Amino acid sequence: MAAQLTSAQAGAAASWPAALATAARALDEHGRLVVTGPWGSGKTSLVAQLTEARGAQAPTVLRISPADGDQELAFGAVAQLLAGCPAPLLDALPPTRAAVVDRLLHRSPEGPLAGGELPAARLTLAELLGTGRLLLVVDGAQWLDPASADLLGYALRTVPAERLRAVVTERGTGGAPTAARLLGGHPAEVRAPDLDLPETSALLSRYGLPTRWAALLHRQCGGHRLLTSLCCTALAQTPPSARGRPTVPPEAREAAEVWLGALPGPVRSTLLAAALAHRPTPALLLRAGCEEAEEHLRQARRAGVLRAGPGVRFTATLLAEAASCTAGRAARSAVHRTLAAAVDDPVQVLRHRALGHQGGTERELAEDTETAGEAARQGGDRELAAELFLLAAELTPATGAGLRLRRLGSAAREAAVAGRTDLAWQVADTVSAARAGAEHQVPALLAVVDAHSQALAGLDPLIARCRELAGTDPGLLAAVELRAAIAANVTHGAPGEALGAATRAAELAHRSGQSGLEAAALTMRARMERVLGRDGAPATLGRALALAVPAHRFGVRNSAQYLAARHAVFDDRLPWAREQLTGLLAVAERHGDTEDLVDIWRSLAEVDTRLGRCPDALAGADRAVRVSVSAGLSLGPAWYTAALAQSVGGSFPAALRYAACGARAAEEEGDALHLARNLWVLAAVRQHGGDSAGASAGFAELARLEGGPAADPTMFRWQPDAIEAFAAAGRPDLARELLAQAGPAVAAHPGTAAAWSRARGVLLARTGAGEEAVAVLRRAADGFGGSGLPVEQARTLVACGRVERSRRRQAAARAAWEQAAALLAEAGARPWLELTLELLARLNGTGAGSGTAQVDELTGTERRLAALVGGGASNRQAAQQLFVSVKTVEGTLSRIYRKLGIRSRTQLAAALAGRPS
Repeated sequence: MAAQLTSAQAGAAASWPAALATAARALDEHGRLVVTGPWGSGKTSLVAQLTEARGAQAPTVLRISPADGDQELAFGAVAQLLAGCPAPLLDALPPTRAAVVDRLLHRSPEGPLAGGELPAARLTLAELLGTGRLLLVVDGAQWLDPASADLLGYALRTVPAERLRAVVTERGTGGAPTAARLLGGHPAEVRAPDLDLPETSALLSRYGLPTRWAALLHRQCGGHRLLTSLCCTALAQTPPSARGRPTVPPEAREAAEVWLGALPGPVRSTLLAAALAHRPTPALLLRAGCEEAEEHLRQARRAGVLRAGPGVRFTATLLAEAASCTAGRAARSAVHRTLAAAVDDPVQVLRHRALGHQGGTERELAEDTETAGEAARQGGDRELAAELFLLAAELTPATGAGLRLRRLGSAAREAAVAGRTDLAWQVADTVSAARAGAEHQVPALLAVVDAHSQALAGLDPLIARCRELAGTDPGLLAAVELRAAIAANVTHGAPGEALGAATRAAELAHRSGQSGLEAAALTMRARMERVLGRDGAPATLGRALALAVPAHRFGVRNSAQYLAARHAVFDDRLPWAREQLTGLLAVAERHGDTEDLVDIWRSLAEVDTRLGRCPDALAGADRAVRVSVSAGLSLGPAWYTAALAQSVGGSFPAALRYAACGARAAEEEGDALHLARNLWVLAAVRQHGGDSAGASAGFAELARLEGGPAADPTMFRWQPDAIEAFAAAGRPDLARELLAQAGPAVAAHPGTAAAWSRARGVLLARTGAGEEAVAVLRRAADGFGGSGLPVEQARTLVACGRVERSRRRQAAARAAWEQAAALLAEAGARPWLELTLELLARLNGTGAGSGTAQVDELTGTERRLAALVGGGASNRQAAQQLFVSVKTVEGTLSRIYRKLGIRSRTQLAAALAGRPS
């Protein structure tokens, strides 16, 4: 009996190629498969690719594709099956069975089949479908008529899976009752996977659209394949000059409305209330008059409109917008007034009262809404605060122009903190239309700059406009110069220019008596002085700290306290840095600045990666990505951190995937800082995976971008990895040239010095100085151990063991690798542990070439490639999925074949399925 796929298996099938491979294995093993998913999720496409890939195993494919309404046509689905049946199959039936077929097809003078003749029809269909190796595809089991379902179910229960394989799709996300009854027992089930964030980014790239839209588009469409495809198709028609922020095209809105339209009217009414509530719960919906809320929510989850699990969450914001927009303004106002009486939170009461207000202004309601906005701000919900301050401004009577501008200013500040560029622009445009003075216009426009996070490319004209409006006002100019310094560093990669702007900002802020702004400017100056290797960085940071400005005043990430923790990371004072960052995380959580949270989680993930706390590093990186997505922040930084954490504690393919997406996003956003960092991880992981040529090319490109020796190599540590890659690729000249750049700053930091020593040891080994190389690598390993960097120590021991093995010192190699494996296991460094255990297996005669290797002995990378290729993926498709070159795929595939003792893809598929080839 076929078993339901476990949650672990379902998780493994998160991407399209992985789902395809999982489906192929399930079909091979059980002969029966159910594919589920909501409307538009790609079930039909998945089955089409599956049948194409498995064509050799089932030469004849019979398809049934019922539609809504067909369930009323008795025997309609079977008639469709018979009409498409190859003539040789029908001709082989005896006359009595052929007569039944004619009646099912309504071409017999005796008329259509009657209900009492069901047994004859069952036997006829079972005999027809049992004549050879067939694959039956039923696409849309929810629309099957009962009579056809009876006949098909009988045939599928009667004919063995060896002769009749079957794939059935059914719309929905909470199981497949019709398909289960059809196939009997507990058939294997695969859900058509949603697009994840990197896949959304890749799809945008294929359409020639900015990948910086990935987070927003993924949030709007929820990874839904049809909605995302419709958005990309329509957005690709917009001229590049109009591609600032994507708007949802009408085609996608209409599709969302069609999806919702499949639900009954009462369910849609409940969803309207859920869409308008801030954080809806079943209890709130019940209090708001939705008496059947629990049942309605169950139906919506089954349709894929709401996410599974506790709470009430739409799978895509586009669905929530569609539920709201299709209701009309009057209906929305009425629901808001109902919700105002149903919610417990006084802030939400006022929000719903303001949104339910019909026309005109109202002074008291405006005052109450502003108070609610202040409460939301203090509670850390900055996006809600921005919405409430903007509502308060809209409700303010014309006689209160100054009051209205003050409320707009509050809305701008909160929108910037929340990363809501749309709200920030709305406020700035409103302030400009009111012909307000520079003291109002400049902060509103700077809020737009701040809301863009790291995506500052193209904002130079806006900063110049702010500088022009500021005139000679030192306070306004200080704020403008601080943003100019950030843009120069992040976008232009010009630390000297950034230092000049930060210095001017600090002087102007001091003149205007704004100590908070002065501290932020001095912090930026200290950051740039460290980048440039200036001796004054500690003193400048000390001046900023002495001003004793609370860390959250201008954002924790801009504070002197945060920079002090970052400098501790560079100096390998990791335990102290972690302690400080943990304290600052509590501050950021209390004040609700999402960009602060992302930066701190990213820093903690970096620290935990180096300290060998890999599970913590992966969790922190994941939080940074999720918050960046939900807040619409730049993804280049978060994807870099995810790639870094995955490269040590997750998997090399995942690291490549994140780094490739991060590099693409950073390049489009003009973020030179994180473009370089993503390229570093991309090249380093290629080297770890054995793609020395790809790694060497990547590091050569990075060296070109960096443009010369780093003044402080502790801040961006790519050079040691590059030296190893150049040495492995047969370019000792480039390796020696880079090694010569090690300066005093390297020797002053034990962890950094150990990394450069390891690189030197690898280069020595590659140039034939094996004995000296071992001595250098041993000292480097001790240096990492003394600095509390277990993963780096283990990496060095792995390199040392490789040199020992090349010198035919098997015992020394084994000892080094066993010590490395122990360190890596304790750290949870999975990809490095897999690599080390594979080296030990080969050394002990249980790995490649032993003649006894099984599928379980493949490395993680090899297993992933084997699953893709065994599921029908071409070498090029597998290379795209794993973010490696086709040449690397070919080499890895050859290694897999050698380990398994096979020669073909067919044999590989058989090996994966656990069958004899």
